[in-house]
Amino acid sequence: MNKLITSFFIIISLFISACNSDNNENELISPFGLEKTYYEVRLWHGITEIPITNGSGDISLSVADETIIEANEVLNEGGSVYVSLQGKQKGSTTLTLTDNVTGDKETVEVKVTDCYIAYGIAESNHPTLTSNLRLYLVNNQARDCYFFTMDYIQHQLNNTPIAKGTYEFFVKKDGEKAVLYLRLNYSADEFGNFAQNAPMEAHEFALSFNNNSQEVLDIIRGYLDVDWEELISNATTKSVPPRDYTMILTVPETDYKIIGAFATTSIPEHILN
Repeated sequence: MNKLITSFFIIISLFISACNSDNNENELISPFGLEKTYYEVRLWHGITEIPITNGSGDISLSVADETIIEANEVLNEGGSVYVSLQGKQKGSTTLTLTDNVTGDKETVEVKVTDCYIAYGIAESNHPTLTSNLRLYLVNNQARDCYFFTMDYIQHQLNNTPIAKGTYEFFVKKDGEKAVLYLRLNYSADEFGNFAQNAPMEAHEFALSFNNNSQEVLDIIRGYLDVDWEELISNATTKSVPPRDYTMILTVPETDYKIIGAFATTSIPEHILN
């Protein structure tokens, strides 16, 4: 009888010890929460990441409208976790993240915008398109273009564009040679400076490349749906080194030259529909 009582108390002690151990482990887990509850992702191209910096790291995901976005939990090689978002069609929906250990929940709004690509200017002697500008070319019916400046104090892009215009890629024939052009339509004063109350004017730039023409044409085609085959029926291609997206703009019959590169940098939030 004494042995039975002793065994009973040993089992109870082990159970209490196990519960205390679980409680201590849970106490070591920080509460789950997100730094922000609004995210944007461009349609089809690119991934927006939601970093998971607290909680257990064991997350469940629930998308309100799975026709809008696809969400997946990703474990980095370093052991950190993030949620990847991919846009499937334009619109807004909500994503609920649940920590399976702590039970904490966060709901975020996700908006899928038109696809776009950034063109950052590195060097320029042009009076308007200066080296502190980044252009965002949007793949929508209007072919919108947004002009942003950098905030060098905060080391980030300003949240509001200094101008908005439109763009168009086209081709001019120079004898037997086809010359690629980019037309930017924006409002400028008599000195060439951006001006909101000035009429919209077309500014044409001839394009050239640093032995990377096929790569740049491919990124423009992929992000902006520019049909180069239709524009240049006899276009030629060649093998080039990867990851060089430099494109040079020149104004014919002037010495204006703009050197920049395409990048997938995100546009500031709440700009695009």
